[in-house]
Amino acid sequence: MFLTITDAAMEKINPILKAEPGRRLIMMYEDGVSPYSHHGEVAMQVSFVFAVICGDQPLEPWFDETIDLNIGPLPIKGYSKDYMVPNMVLDVKKFGGVVLRGDAGVIDDTPEIRDETKATD
Repeated sequence: MFLTITDAAMEKINPILKAEPGRRLIMMYEDGVSPYSHHGEVAMQVSFVFAVICGDQPLEPWFDETIDLNIGPLPIKGYSKDYMVPNMVLDVKKFGGVVLRGDAGVIDDTPEIRDETKATD
């Protein structure tokens, strides 16, 4: 499994990721599980989130696997691979939103980029 984040998509992520040293990117299926996932009805939608967390924020037990990314390994919730496909791309759409697509087409037409550096367990 491989994910490419385009330069245009990185421009959307970098203001959060580069705001302070030591931040890292994670990818999660929004399921309400982990301190970085929203709870309630929002969490029950089929969607992916690219979240930025601080280097000292926990990954385990939720983010138990990684996928290959063009900028390095990307922590994910292992069971979320069921919703992923090979050769994924996070890109920017014509009017500025982001889209996650793969060989089979669009996976999520509204993935979220979110600052979770203040999230707690």
